[in-house]
Amino acid sequence: MCNLSLGIEERAAEKATEKAIENVVLNMHSNNFSLEQISIATDKSVEEIKKIINEHETAKA
Repeated sequence: MCNLSLGIEERAAEKATEKAIENVVLNMHSNNFSLEQISIATDKSVEEIKKIINEHETAKA
């Protein structure tokens, strides 16, 4: 596989991983986990967790 293909494949995998983490964050939030608990489970900062939740809530509006 050429380097370009590898780069595209790596970015797609990273994007899929981030999307999966976002889904976990939103699921935990909807099940009343604290921001700190979500942070520990996902290895994201509380600020990152808040951003994910806010972006999702804004998109729903």
